[in-house]
Amino acid sequence: MATLQDIADRCGVSTVTVSNVLNGKIKGSWPSSAARAQRVREVANELGYRVDWRAKALKTKRTYMVGLLTTDKPETQVIEGRVLAGLIEAFGEASYQLVFVRVYKDAPTADFADARFDGIVIDYHLEAEELEVIRRAQLPAVVINAPAPSDDVLSVMPDHLEAGALAARHLLELGHRRIGFVDSSESEQKHWPRHMIEQWRAGVRREMRNAGCGDGLIEIEPRNGDAPETADTYRPLLTSLYAGPDRPTALIANNGTRAARVALRLSESLGLRCPDDLSVVSMVDEPAMDWLSPRITSVALPFRDLGREAARQLVGRIEDADPEPRRPRAELIVRDSTAPPPPGA
Repeated sequence: MATLQDIADRCGVSTVTVSNVLNGKIKGSWPSSAARAQRVREVANELGYRVDWRAKALKTKRTYMVGLLTTDKPETQVIEGRVLAGLIEAFGEASYQLVFVRVYKDAPTADFADARFDGIVIDYHLEAEELEVIRRAQLPAVVINAPAPSDDVLSVMPDHLEAGALAARHLLELGHRRIGFVDSSESEQKHWPRHMIEQWRAGVRREMRNAGCGDGLIEIEPRNGDAPETADTYRPLLTSLYAGPDRPTALIANNGTRAARVALRLSESLGLRCPDDLSVVSMVDEPAMDWLSPRITSVALPFRDLGREAARQLVGRIEDADPEPRRPRAELIVRDSTAPPPPGA
């Protein structure tokens, strides 16, 4: 098995330099330094060098493992794939491993504090079981895409208010003044956090108010009790809206499913063509948005960057570095589903 000394001898540098390069402490600010660091990494790969994790753990008193918490509730197990990719990439670059951990109500949490993990990651759907783990484990923790539950927990979120404003500004610039916001039905709202959607709505309302049409925001939020949500859940609301004199000329849907099933397909079944009669925007960009006809204009939330930034912040907290926080920004992807409102609308 190759050693640090083998790499140092081949490259003509010290073992300290090799160790620093392989641990990401030297990235190379000057061309000569960058070339030397690249040479060290190439030789390490050629020789098949692998970190001795047991020795490293003994030396640093760390396990280099981070726990990603979920519960037995289905909602907490839906982790955005792009967030996960960013987490895995950034933790891997810092030589940490990400481990899925299922926690249950009243389950013992002492093992989190018994040196099994160096830190904890929680996705935006915070549950009581996860909050209890954070409280009792007293480990560095980061919440992704949700406010921190306490001052000692890190939080990484994009500017959701600005994301909503992006969607609204695009439609306002096209000439729309009556915009419908397609929210979750009553039954769905019981399962998912609301902070993102409320901020998106506030951003839309702010832009419309600035444009002098603050009263043009139309809420589309079915009251269906505990009945499962389907596209037809929205049919009575949309039928009534479209039959009135002040029907919306554009819809902003709070996710891709509602953009496709409700704003696009249900509206078409009620006689409105997109984008000739009705423009559609999704507040979440998904691969399907580019496959539909018409392709749906979307706000692309920075999921991968959120994962990477959460990992960067947590590693910094674990290693007592506390890097300067960055706030990933959303961007608008304009496709075929938005156009100026029809004449006279």
